[in-house]
Amino acid sequence: MNAFRSNIPDKTFEKLNNNGEFTRLAVSPGIINKHYTPAQFQTIAKVVGETGAIKYSASYSILLSIPTVDVDKTIEELENASLYVAKQGPIVAMKACDFCDGDKMEAAPITEKLYHSLVGITVPTRLRVNVNGCASACYNAIYDDIGLVYQKDSFDVYLGAIPMGANAQAGTLFAKRVGVKHIDAFLKRIIELYKEHARPNEPFYKFYRRTKCADYWKDLI
Repeated sequence: MNAFRSNIPDKTFEKLNNNGEFTRLAVSPGIINKHYTPAQFQTIAKVVGETGAIKYSASYSILLSIPTVDVDKTIEELENASLYVAKQGPIVAMKACDFCDGDKMEAAPITEKLYHSLVGITVPTRLRVNVNGCASACYNAIYDDIGLVYQKDSFDVYLGAIPMGANAQAGTLFAKRVGVKHIDAFLKRIIELYKEHARPNEPFYKFYRRTKCADYWKDLI
């Protein structure tokens, strides 16, 4: 019965903020790596201590609630343990599959290049790019704002997913077989269109579904 005990957590982000200033950090072993080490869990437990909180998320990361005054020191400790601390705010964020635990790494180099090129770009509201390394798309790329499904030397690009809720829907195939040499510029153009034409705080799926018949999307293809 342990699965049904203590259903109401003593510490949530909201409860902690009612009693002091806390910051939430999203932590993972990396963009591709999904395996934590015992030492990394020990570091997580140490930096959270008795005052913070730990929660798993659906985005391949663990959420930590940390006293805001300790954030810089905490990030340094986590990074020294080879943990990745995701950037926060209305920016382009990226996640990816585990490339079959490293057995299918063909798309890994271009994924790393896209990360360094795109992550952190300021957008109207947080924009999630999800890269899956083969056509199986086990990590549900098509259910993120921009889903990239790798095919040989190219990507199929899906746009406009509604990721959660009663009306959740997969994105639609926007462009097929965009070559790896062109995918960076292709994605940057999509991001530019979002920044230029979105309404304030408009989620990407609402923006795309509202504007998908606009000429600038046809010109992009």
